[in-house]
Amino acid sequence: MIRSLSAGFGYFLVVFTLGAILGFVREVLVAPLTGSVIAVLMEMPVMIGAAWFVCRLMIHKFNISDDVNQRLAMGAFAFCLLMVGELLLSMILQGSDITGFLRMYELPENRIGLGGQIAFALFPVIQRYGTALHER
Repeated sequence: MIRSLSAGFGYFLVVFTLGAILGFVREVLVAPLTGSVIAVLMEMPVMIGAAWFVCRLMIHKFNISDDVNQRLAMGAFAFCLLMVGELLLSMILQGSDITGFLRMYELPENRIGLGGQIAFALFPVIQRYGTALHER
């Protein structure tokens, strides 16, 4: 279980860092030109691709087995860290509180982002099934 949590932490750290950088670029350079929804839709394939790659890397680096429970633990831990990181950024950068953070999801661009974050959480399990199908 420790390996799963360690892999989840690494997965979170790399993807969160990339997301913070791309989020800054999105908000400062892209969203003023395209609008928030289009900017998020442009960023999403990059983040999904990066998360898929980083997930696979962490699974191999930490030697995570095909056990579904280990994969779920990795994804769930990474997702929880991601949500806490998002909350902290919201509090620091926008002076928001938990209620304000949750209200952000009323906006379509944030719901789109949440969909990507849920996919991020499920990637360790999805990759397990993809590997099993590939080996047949």
